Amino acid sequence: MFGMFRSRLAHVPLRLIAVLALTFGAVSAAAVAATPAEAISVPSLRAPAGLPRAIEPMADYVAQTSCQPAFRSGTLALGRLLVRTYPNTSFGGNYACGTDGGRSEHYDGRAVDWMNTSRDARHAAQAASVIKFLLATDRSGNKFAMARRMGVMYIIWNNNIWGSWDGKWAAYNNCAKTPSPSLDSACHRNHMHISLSWNGALGRTSFWSKHVFGGNDYGPCRAKDLNWAANYARVNYSQCRSYPAVGAPRGSSSAMQGLVRYSGVAMGYNFYGPPIAAVQAALRVPVTYRFDSQTTAAVNRFKRAHRLVANGVIDALTWRNLLAVYKPKR
Repeated sequence: MFGMFRSRLAHVPLRLIAVLALTFGAVSAAAVAATPAEAISVPSLRAPAGLPRAIEPMADYVAQTSCQPAFRSGTLALGRLLVRTYPNTSFGGNYACGTDGGRSEHYDGRAVDWMNTSRDARHAAQAASVIKFLLATDRSGNKFAMARRMGVMYIIWNNNIWGSWDGKWAAYNNCAKTPSPSLDSACHRNHMHISLSWNGALGRTSFWSKHVFGGNDYGPCRAKDLNWAANYARVNYSQCRSYPAVGAPRGSSSAMQGLVRYSGVAMGYNFYGPPIAAVQAALRVPVTYRFDSQTTAAVNRFKRAHRLVANGVIDALTWRNLLAVYKPKR
């Protein structure tokens, strides 16, 4: 049990496991909310009418590999549903790649951070209601029915994590032993994190479409020589091969190290975040963290110099040429 859970969590976003050593132990959904909240009456999420009898299996865990930080339709719909049901809350999760740890479904638009604090009794009751809704067994005997119909991969809330890989709660990051408010964000006491499968993020589930889509979508696969995959383009029913992270060669400059770290990220005009800053530093243009007109011109100059189409975008071929240029000479 310990080995299987540890291997699953090896792919969970690094920000989710970096605070303290991970400890394990099953907990019930009822234990997630503080006891006083149980007596508070709050609304419940509602299932749409006309759901089909068929239901999705538990979502496979598919780690983030690409960088396209914008809410997908299903992710956005989930965030809006939570806030519409609980108007005293908000949601977020649109993070620039590289700002929230090494791996995060926020980067490809598949995660919601529902801002709801465990330190407030009403908020805690709301969280307990959401968890009950998602993980309850339906009238047909389907366990975790709404989580399956939404494509939920995992939930992190108030020191604990629930995963679709085993359908159980476990202690998260030893957070129960670190009650300091300064760790509320890292321990998910001031928000609930919900990560979705690709089908769930794209609204291709029975909850949103009244249709059960066959097959697990594994999303874009990264190449062996690059650290990030291209943007999502089409359904992929084949599981991606797993490769070790690419490291910068010995003696690499700081520019080369930055390029290797974000190699493979698909970028174009108005893209923002650390990946474009790494390219700007390498091309010696002002580091603005945004793919601006000056950066576009520099990228096109580089591409023309290497006989690439000067189309103002950074794709896998552009990355390979950048890496070749900045690779330390022996």
